[in-house]
Amino acid sequence: MNIYHTRKLILEILDRVEKQDAYLNILISFYFSKYKLKGNDRALIQEITYGVIRFKKSLDWIISQFLTNQNKKLPLTVQNILRMGIYQILYLEKIPNYAITYESVELVKKSKYSGYSTLINAVLRNVIRKSSMIRWPDIKKEPIKYISIYYSFPEWLVERWLERYGLDLCLKICQASNNKPKLTLRINTLKINKLELQDILPKLKINFEEGIYLPSTAIIIKDYFDIKNSYLFKEGLISIQDESSMLAAVFLAPDTGQTIFDMCSGPGGKTTHIAQLMHNKGKIFAFEKNKRRLKMVEEEIQRLGIDIVTTVLSDSTKLDQEYLEKADKILIDAPCSGTGVIRKKPDLKWKLFDSHKLKELNQLQEALLATAASYLKPGGELLYSTCSIEKEENDQIIDKFLKENSNFSLSDSSQLVERNGIVKFDTEIRTAIQLLPGYSGDNIDGFYMVKMSKKK
Repeated sequence: MNIYHTRKLILEILDRVEKQDAYLNILISFYFSKYKLKGNDRALIQEITYGVIRFKKSLDWIISQFLTNQNKKLPLTVQNILRMGIYQILYLEKIPNYAITYESVELVKKSKYSGYSTLINAVLRNVIRKSSMIRWPDIKKEPIKYISIYYSFPEWLVERWLERYGLDLCLKICQASNNKPKLTLRINTLKINKLELQDILPKLKINFEEGIYLPSTAIIIKDYFDIKNSYLFKEGLISIQDESSMLAAVFLAPDTGQTIFDMCSGPGGKTTHIAQLMHNKGKIFAFEKNKRRLKMVEEEIQRLGIDIVTTVLSDSTKLDQEYLEKADKILIDAPCSGTGVIRKKPDLKWKLFDSHKLKELNQLQEALLATAASYLKPGGELLYSTCSIEKEENDQIIDKFLKENSNFSLSDSSQLVERNGIVKFDTEIRTAIQLLPGYSGDNIDGFYMVKMSKKK
């Protein structure tokens, strides 16, 4: 695909994300599949779309400084062409500035907004010449505004994090949440061991390093790697999963021969990791209410060579008498705001999120816990996790659950933390593990997990 058509697709994706409130990762997968894109085209589309969404507020701030008519409302397509151009000029090194300007002007000329070609050309040339003169708000006078614009986050989220974590940690979280995540792979120990995989990777010219917390299971890829088209993926030797997410199954500590319930199993990462830890011996019931996500679980199970999982199309907030007190251990990876995984899903920070939405999520999280409590055998263990760093979805949910369920108590996490060198942020529940971007590691998502046991 030539460079113009690649950039045209980037522009289409950016316009659709904003107009249709679409999810970036789903939209990109659709375009990759539709146009059968590979290699460099995939890499460039991913780099620019994610970069523009990630730094959208910063880019708009810069655009406003270089517009002659400050009050001029630009069409979304023109705005996105400017965002694309400025992102490449300021954040990418390999593409020459003259090429970026030329391609940007070509994009607008071939659109229905061709009248803006002079403006696009002028703004980008000025940014190239005067990038050192860009002005930012004063962090001492307006800390919320400065962080919001410089790091490109909505003010309501900055305000929350400043209040809870203080200035230094808030800055760390924002900075880390803007970092491009390195691809982390989980070794499928049912098919291959760490040494065998580490022997294969250099032959494929893949640079890698061991995981931070789980070096025996996690491999971090340093450069771009089209993983899903590799034989390593197709033959089920590896899965894509962040280390923080892997820790949930490790903390649950399922044993061979046990019956495990995964209450929200799609797309299957934690379900299949649990099966690996059980050496594919025992029973796992993977519940999921979304048909598409359940199909993803089934595809993962097949790809990885796992045969102990029974998939169940079911809403886990609704109690089913058939499963009462049947599980030895249960995992709830609850739907949440996702504020811990913004580095992977930057469009999440621009989604409309308010107290009403948070209340809806809380009701869902509480209902999942209530069902799981009934499904768990006396003496069994329940692990609750989210990819959120908001206390309303984490400590406060667990506090309420423990007050209403006196037959549950918190399980210790100190051995896991010490053994794996986990850097956790201490919350009010001391046994909970709260991982924070930038605080817990350079390539670690924000993640929360706490384990509870049911009295016999």
